[in-house]
Amino acid sequence: MYYWDYIYSRDKNCIISLDTSPKKFNKMPKGYLDIKIFTSDGTPIKNAYIKISAPDEFNEFIININALGYYPTKINNVQFRPGSLCTLNVNLNPIPLKNQVLNHDQIINLPKYESVQNIQNILELQQDEVRNLSFSLGVDSPEDTLIYLYAKKFTDEVYRLSDGKIKIEIFTDAKLGADREMIKSIIQDGYPDFIVQTTAPQVDFVPKLSVFDMPMVYSDVNNLRNTIRNDVFFQKISNAYSDSGYKLLGLSDILFRQMTSNKPIQNIDDFNEIKIRTIQNPNHIAFWESLGATVIPLPVSEIYPSLKFGYIDSEENSYEVIAGFKLYEVQDYLINTKHLPHIISLITSNNLYNSLSTAEKAIIDEAATIATLYTCRMAIERFEEREQILIDNGMTIIDLPEETKQAMKSAALPLYEKIREIIGDDALVDTYFQNSNFI
Repeated sequence: MYYWDYIYSRDKNCIISLDTSPKKFNKMPKGYLDIKIFTSDGTPIKNAYIKISAPDEFNEFIININALGYYPTKINNVQFRPGSLCTLNVNLNPIPLKNQVLNHDQIINLPKYESVQNIQNILELQQDEVRNLSFSLGVDSPEDTLIYLYAKKFTDEVYRLSDGKIKIEIFTDAKLGADREMIKSIIQDGYPDFIVQTTAPQVDFVPKLSVFDMPMVYSDVNNLRNTIRNDVFFQKISNAYSDSGYKLLGLSDILFRQMTSNKPIQNIDDFNEIKIRTIQNPNHIAFWESLGATVIPLPVSEIYPSLKFGYIDSEENSYEVIAGFKLYEVQDYLINTKHLPHIISLITSNNLYNSLSTAEKAIIDEAATIATLYTCRMAIERFEEREQILIDNGMTIIDLPEETKQAMKSAALPLYEKIREIIGDDALVDTYFQNSNFI
């Protein structure tokens, strides 16, 4: 699928050129679309947001029209002839103000265009009241994982605190894209509206999050949480998100990342040439390469089939993810490496958050706080249950000898300075290390 976005203004001509054939045949002439939009009584609409999409390679387009205060309109199966002009006169029906539900396109896309002059008046009508709002939330994980439960608790609390006015639909199993796709599209396309995911795929977009990629720093979850909840540290991380266009709502953990394998790991030499899947994160890749492993970065959805068909020998993840994706069916051993914390964040975009009223922001913030504390508690409560699931399904749990852990730290020493340079904030790194067990 490919699509075009336009802002319609009655004061300007809105003639849109469109490819009338698949992109690979780009020598074909273009078709042209002239759109005029009116209210149901014939009054011209001043501004509207137009999204034109081509779901396949045929000359059939879908046109979605959103104008603030009017019911959305969808036109299917619009065709264009090469070099010809297609004219559409579209009538929109107004929504009574008391019944208005501002959807994703109206909240996110309209405010960013200067041609939309009436949006501020609409948003200020009930500045401190809670409107009927509808949002989406994407996760890369299946249900019955803590990432999903974090999202579910957040959405439930938003619904409760808003008396049912704010509804958030959760999309699991990467239905809205893999982690990297979602972290990019939430800014570029304004969709999904919220994300819960691990911080690891976010470092290309928020470089200071690389602090969580410094290996073998923490092995005690209480010390880790004391750092994450440190006001100075949290504010620095929050500012890092904000500088890149994101709003950090919550930061939790689901304990630590561990290694699974089809061969037992006991000493540093056992890592040599093992084919391991990692997150698509340059710091994670560098760490495993420092141990002598062959690294194959993959989205989480591709882990199971890659293990099943022998494309990789091992992978690394939290107990939650290992159990949730049933990796015990294709892996024999879980090695307690605790090489990295499994940090997850609940985020939205600055654009969306800033479009909310004071009361709506308070609801989102409070729901995020409740959900974050809930997730931390559930991570501890569910650990033994997840571990037992793995054991009951045939996995052997291996605790690494202390000398192997120290050898892993030594091998990774060059990476610490590299990450410190990426972060460019010594105070942030020093604050992260202050409760660590790093020697």
